[in-house]
Amino acid sequence: MEAMLTMKEKVRSIIFCFGIFFPLMCQAIATPKSNSLMFKSSSILNSLPSKDVQSVYQDRDGYIWISTRNGLFQYDGYSLTTYKSNLFRVDLLTNNNVFCVAEDTKHRLWIGTYSGLNVLDKKTGVIRKIDNPEMNGNSIPQILITGDERILFATDWGVYEYQEDTDDFLCYGGENTGNVMPRTAIKSLFEDDRGDIWIGTWDAGLYRYEKKTGKYFRYPQMNAQNSAHYVFQDSRKNIWVGTWRGGLVLLKDAYQPDKTTWITYRYDEKNPASISDNIIYTLSEDLNTHSLWVGTRRGLSVLPLTDNYTGAEVFSNYYPSESDSSIASDEVASLLRDRQGLMWVGMIGGGVNKVSTRKADFYWDQLLEVKRMLKTTSVRSILLDDEGLLWLGIGTYGLGVKDRQTGKFTYYTQMPEFARYHGISTVMSMMQHSVTGHIWIAAYDGGVYEVDKHAPVAQRVKNYYAQDVDWLAGSCVFYIYEDSKHNLWFATRNGVSMRTADGKAVRFDNLQVGSSLMKNVHTMYLTEGSDGDMWVASNTHGVLRLHCDDKGNYTVSDYAATNGKLNSVYADCIYKDTKGRIWVGTGGSGLNLYDESTDTFLPVHAKWNLPGDAVVGIQSDKEGNLWLGTNAGLIKLTIADDMENVTFRLYTTVDGLQDNIFIRSAQAVAADGEMFFGGHRGYNSFYPEKQQEQNFSSSVIVTDIKIFNQPWGNLPVKERMAISQLSPGFADEIQLDYWHNNFSIEFSALEYVNPDRNQYAYQLAGFDTDWQYTGGSKRFAYYNNLKPGTYTFRLKASNANGIWDEETLRMEVVILPPPWKTWWAYTLYIICICVMIYYTFRVVRNRIRLRNALHLREMEQAKAEEVNHAKLQFFTNITHELLTPLTILSASVDELKRTAPAYKEQYRVMNNNINRLIRLLQQILEFRKAETGNLKLRVSQGDLAQFVHRSLDSFRPLMKKKDIQFRISCSPEPFNAYFDPDKLDKILYNLLSNASKYNRSGGMVSVELSANDDRTARLVVKDNGPGISAEAQKNLFKRFYEGDYRKFKTIGTGIGLSLVRDLIVLHHGTISVESEEGKGTVFTVNLPVLRMSYAEDEIEESLPTDAEETRNELMTEEFKDDISDDIEEENEESVTPKALRSLLIVEDNEELLQLMTKLLGADYIIHTANNGKEAVEVVEQEEIDLIVSDVMMPEMDGIEFCQYIKNKFETSHIPVILLTAKNKEEDRVEAYESGADGFISKPFNLSVLHARISNLLRSRERMGKDFKKQLVFEAKELNYTSVDEDFLQRAIDCVNRHLDEPEFDQARLLEEMHMAKSTFFRKLKSLTGLSYVSFIRNIRMKAACRIMEEQKHIRISELAYAVGYNDPRYFSNSFKKEFGMLPSEYLERFTSNCTVEDDVSES
Repeated sequence: MEAMLTMKEKVRSIIFCFGIFFPLMCQAIATPKSNSLMFKSSSILNSLPSKDVQSVYQDRDGYIWISTRNGLFQYDGYSLTTYKSNLFRVDLLTNNNVFCVAEDTKHRLWIGTYSGLNVLDKKTGVIRKIDNPEMNGNSIPQILITGDERILFATDWGVYEYQEDTDDFLCYGGENTGNVMPRTAIKSLFEDDRGDIWIGTWDAGLYRYEKKTGKYFRYPQMNAQNSAHYVFQDSRKNIWVGTWRGGLVLLKDAYQPDKTTWITYRYDEKNPASISDNIIYTLSEDLNTHSLWVGTRRGLSVLPLTDNYTGAEVFSNYYPSESDSSIASDEVASLLRDRQGLMWVGMIGGGVNKVSTRKADFYWDQLLEVKRMLKTTSVRSILLDDEGLLWLGIGTYGLGVKDRQTGKFTYYTQMPEFARYHGISTVMSMMQHSVTGHIWIAAYDGGVYEVDKHAPVAQRVKNYYAQDVDWLAGSCVFYIYEDSKHNLWFATRNGVSMRTADGKAVRFDNLQVGSSLMKNVHTMYLTEGSDGDMWVASNTHGVLRLHCDDKGNYTVSDYAATNGKLNSVYADCIYKDTKGRIWVGTGGSGLNLYDESTDTFLPVHAKWNLPGDAVVGIQSDKEGNLWLGTNAGLIKLTIADDMENVTFRLYTTVDGLQDNIFIRSAQAVAADGEMFFGGHRGYNSFYPEKQQEQNFSSSVIVTDIKIFNQPWGNLPVKERMAISQLSPGFADEIQLDYWHNNFSIEFSALEYVNPDRNQYAYQLAGFDTDWQYTGGSKRFAYYNNLKPGTYTFRLKASNANGIWDEETLRMEVVILPPPWKTWWAYTLYIICICVMIYYTFRVVRNRIRLRNALHLREMEQAKAEEVNHAKLQFFTNITHELLTPLTILSASVDELKRTAPAYKEQYRVMNNNINRLIRLLQQILEFRKAETGNLKLRVSQGDLAQFVHRSLDSFRPLMKKKDIQFRISCSPEPFNAYFDPDKLDKILYNLLSNASKYNRSGGMVSVELSANDDRTARLVVKDNGPGISAEAQKNLFKRFYEGDYRKFKTIGTGIGLSLVRDLIVLHHGTISVESEEGKGTVFTVNLPVLRMSYAEDEIEESLPTDAEETRNELMTEEFKDDISDDIEEENEESVTPKALRSLLIVEDNEELLQLMTKLLGADYIIHTANNGKEAVEVVEQEEIDLIVSDVMMPEMDGIEFCQYIKNKFETSHIPVILLTAKNKEEDRVEAYESGADGFISKPFNLSVLHARISNLLRSRERMGKDFKKQLVFEAKELNYTSVDEDFLQRAIDCVNRHLDEPEFDQARLLEEMHMAKSTFFRKLKSLTGLSYVSFIRNIRMKAACRIMEEQKHIRISELAYAVGYNDPRYFSNSFKKEFGMLPSEYLERFTSNCTVEDDVSES
């Protein structure tokens, strides 16, 4: 009994445990893996400014629109375009919190926001905010564009429809719905396959509008909140309703509301296979997996679609995790299936994820068992043997065999036949012999393995090394190949070798390959050509071709970059296709095809725009298509027989490949056509004929047009409209003027699976000669400086698999000519040319008509100018000619006054007329200076009032004589000012002369000097004479205008007032005249008086003293200076010479020469000459002390004569005074530069000449005295010429050299100086005033003084001997005669701390 109870208890226990664990096991089995979906993003999507995504939408063009809580974003696969109100576009949208968007058939994108509605016209790029009471401030969570083009809005205030004709909105609710549906908060609008509209509300239930009948239907309450948050219909026509807190609802009998039932799927925390949450945000269907995707508050739930639902269906739930491929956030707010079938997941706080659910066409063996065993899944080589076993070379770990039926992998160390072989290195290739069935394995540095699967276990595997067998060129074997004669070929690091079918060896070691031998060539791959030649791929020498002749001799041809027959020296693989064509894959230069006609390999990789640049494996399928393993993926290449129509498709990891990089020799093709390609992450196998092509989902589109790198949307509206009325995506034509001829066109295929793999081709017909290919990283076409004309821009694209879209986008690009090359410009040019021709005709005709008149006028004008010039030239020449006679007259009067002083009145009359004539001549000279621009301003500071008084005092006798009242008024006094005394004196003289000349007896002349407010001086000369007419005032300051002087019985030259104006302008002043006939004339002069008003070169610091300035108003400024200097010197020292000096007077005017000879003969010995040539002869014959020479002389003028005198050694010491009628600054400069010691302008006073001669001679005497006083010769202090300085220095040095020689006398001095006695004496006497003996004694005495200063203790006798004296007493007497004191007295007076022993008794 107890035993039975025990048994029952055991059964019960088992049943209880089974009841508990069985459901758990079933649930565990039913729960799918959480990583079955790969959630991906991109760097662009990750850069979204807002991660709170509320909806994801694809428009009609293919753009993805992402609505977030902080703006709307347009995504084209490569970049984001932002639409939001910000600092740069203030008030763009009604609210940046964007709920949803939808595009209608007119390409208007309606944008629903938290508060208001906006619409973007995609054609123009203009956003309009809808200003309507029904929409202002209204929340719009969903927009529906129906099949019949109705535009419906789900809002917080009900359902609205846009009325196109009235631009208004119609609300549905209440009466217009038959009182079925109230006006309430609408959350969802959905159009089903029948065209019915499903309306989901926040808390008022579910409604349906039936299109056929126009009726509204209400559905029963399905949850406590009566929420229908989202409505969706799947491909099986099931209606799903996502609720708020009520889970997911599936309607049964959805179109019969009174019979409708439903199944509700709720979240069960105890059931992991239940829906992830009861709050449903969104629903969508994945057509690839036929599953319903449910976005909830806590994650993504996926439910497979079936025909029968029980409510116990299992959901696959996806939550965020640490995995890179997990969903980014758990709050899934939006789901979208795009045109490619790609699923888009929009999340609150997670941004956007993409999920590709397309079933891969490639089987990918990840070799997980191998990875656990060997820690690698790299497949280096593949072989499918005749038993269906898959032999795999695994990384650097040898090989293994996989049974594809059982999935079991056997490593070679687990195979008994390989028991003897451990540490097999990398297996580079494997093959099975077609006759013997033996498997041959090539190992890196491991030789060759031969496997006979039918031999005894111990004998199944054999290993061969190069040193063991002669048919193997090297032990590092890369490839083994069987030819058509069943011979085995081995590609090794040491060249190629062959093993014949009967086991014999054929070696090619010594064949010459370029500059190398075959045994030094690295060979990688082999194939046999159609003609039996062997083609060898080398990674150092390109491609080799082995040809065997009838005698069995082999020759080799090489194809490489070195000889131009291949574009690379690195050949990875070589292959012969089913049509006998030879293909070479290179590392870096892509695919090449052998061209038999040229015996070269043609580079076709770039020509056919193939992806990547390295081809490591080539195989053919049953259809003859080539499959290329590259560094960019797997390429299927379809080539037509004519080689013209070539297409390709690219497969990448997106299509299920293990990697985008494949490994050389890791390819195989099964007998049934299955293909194998290996890489670093396992291998792929597939049947080429089962691959499905994925067509384009949308055509390529222009996304932007940039002008000077400025996006189209950022350009000013006026510029945008000038380029195109439509936005870039809709523009069929753009017009660019000359100033915008720098543009780029951006584009996108709007394919989102792998946009970086998309390829583009564009061509600007009329500029580009061929299609230009580019990838996703450079998706724009840039052009600038195009010639004016119309171009056609053509654009096409391929998807990530390399399938090109058949449709080509076309856009006309019109480049307008610059304004100067337009038709209207050319029309204007023609008009201008015609006008110019007509104008030229008129001008020529008028010139012909006026030629005689113009010629006559020109002749008259030339005659007038000639007369004026002749008049001016005459005055100038006659001035120079008259100055010399005036000098004679003036000197004669002075002589008469000295000899017959009784005739004072006659002398006064003569002097007055002479002075008047000199004044006129000087005025003409001043006028000539002004005419030639040589008039210089020399201002200095002085009392302007005092100067005016003294200058005008000389006019008082004239005024008194003519019975004219004369008044001078100066204020202030003194008036310190900067002015040019000479120029101002001439101004005053001419103005006062005119005032007195044209006034009558009893008239009045006044002069007023005052200071203006602007710190200038105002000088007014006023008279009450007959006045000047208005017509005469116009010509008053013109040159040679003489007025009506004849009726006043006066004479004039017509240059006085013209000179006054020139002098005032030179003085930076102004002059004006006011006159009225019968009332008198007023001349007003304004002159600046401040130092700052003048340039530095116009300012002289000192002004001549008034006494000297007024001494003789007839003299020029230079003449005054000369008199001033000479009189000062004359006062200092008596003029009377100690002895008569010899003068040479050179003058071509005989009368002036005689007069100067007479006047100067009393004091000097006079020599005369009429020109410079005669004067030279006189100087050479006579001893001349001073020369007075005229400048203007025939044969040799005074300047040449002076230069001759000063440059000749024998005469350079003679002073020269030049006399001239020229008194310009440059004339003085020229005279002094020629070496002249004095310059006197004509006319001159003979007393001045006498004083100047006396001063020059006295200066010579002073030079001699100064020379005697100088202990050390300093030529600069004595003002010697360079010739004289050199002469004296040589003479002094000569004496100093013989200082201690008593016998050194004048004979030896002349001998060493190499000079004649007379020449030396004259020059020495003139320069120093000393004779030979005196000069030598002076030099000796000076030397004695220097010795006494240098040697503090010296005896007089020693000193005498040192300076060439044998008798010390004679030395002391000579020293006293020279300096007026004895040597001992000199020491005591002029030296200090010295003692002298006077060993000489004085007599």
